[in-house]
Amino acid sequence: MKKLILTILFCGFLLPAEAQRFAYVDTDYILENLPEYVQAQNTLKTRTQQWNAEIENRQQILNQRMANFLNEKVLLTEEQIIKEQEDMEFEQKEIKELQEKRYGQGGDLIKLRMALVKPIQDQVYIAVDEVARKKNYAFVFDKGSDLIMIYTDPKFDISRDVLLELNPNAVIKDPPQPNPRGRANTGSSNRSQNTTPAKGANTGKKANTSNQSRQFGTGNQNDSRKR
Repeated sequence: MKKLILTILFCGFLLPAEAQRFAYVDTDYILENLPEYVQAQNTLKTRTQQWNAEIENRQQILNQRMANFLNEKVLLTEEQIIKEQEDMEFEQKEIKELQEKRYGQGGDLIKLRMALVKPIQDQVYIAVDEVARKKNYAFVFDKGSDLIMIYTDPKFDISRDVLLELNPNAVIKDPPQPNPRGRANTGSSNRSQNTTPAKGANTGKKANTSNQSRQFGTGNQNDSRKR
């Protein structure tokens, strides 16, 4: 990415002076000023909390069942022990499958984010393109991207122009001020990390029950048999 940026800059310096017009935008700042984006983030946060509660509730019930089984194991017949082990192993397998369904690659969280957030991001990029064309900018950089911007002059920030392109009647908050050393924001954008898990991350709390499972003993295990 850095090599690509340096190549673009080098090519830009070879252009005639009148064509060397540069600007930058802060996509994080733009998105935070869009009500539809804030609403999308709140929806993602609420849905994630619901999914987490669902998974944690099932895991807590299973943990209690495991504890009860270990306490009562000496009173059970061999057949009862095998059946209980198989049932609990099947439940643990279903919990893991639910975690994968919610937070795995291509899971519900990814799909929901794509449905809610990506269209808004696409609108921002279209607006940036429109402003760049109107004002004849040769290059527009994203302050919230992987590009390391050591210093930025606010007069080259067209974030407000992009916001007004998206919504001429927008009530715009003041942009973030640079720190005393003049260093701009660096690193990857956190536009989708404020209220939701990182893309592809598994935010459900995975149960650590392997130690308990090993105490069940041996027997016929049939993970595919349903209760």
